[in-house]
Amino acid sequence: MEFIKKMRLRENIEIGIKTIIGILAAFLAIILMEGMIYGINLNALKTKSDRAFIQSDVTVAYCIKEAEDKYFVIYYNEDRLENDGSSNWSAQANEYKTKAECDNLLVKKVVYRAPTAFELTITPVHYAVMAVFVLAVCGYFVYRFIALNKTYNKIEDKYKKTGEIEITNM
Repeated sequence: MEFIKKMRLRENIEIGIKTIIGILAAFLAIILMEGMIYGINLNALKTKSDRAFIQSDVTVAYCIKEAEDKYFVIYYNEDRLENDGSSNWSAQANEYKTKAECDNLLVKKVVYRAPTAFELTITPVHYAVMAVFVLAVCGYFVYRFIALNKTYNKIEDKYKKTGEIEITNM
């Protein structure tokens, strides 16, 4: 019986470590995927965007430094989505401004950095997909843990009844 308890403990520790590694791998996959989506969206704004939409009272200008005194500007309009259903983000592809031009923009606020992934690309749908993915990974390992414990319970019951230990690949 002591042998079974030691094996059970060892396999529970093993599945615990696998669970931790699986959850960390899931988070790493999420971070890499969101980074890829962010990069694609930012690149699309820089190279394919055809017009900038500016409303002075609700627009935030993100001035991204590309070279010495050369800034690419991305505009965020807080209430544009409610008005016409298009994206809140706009830019004029391949158009650069100087620092002085950025300072003189007629917008609510000028920010000298790129928008973060949380600002630009991550939406409530992304959070829902991330949660479902992590829960699926956790659910898989919970299932494995329950199946392992059921197997060891059967082995212990058989040992108590017959005095034999039979471990098979189930």
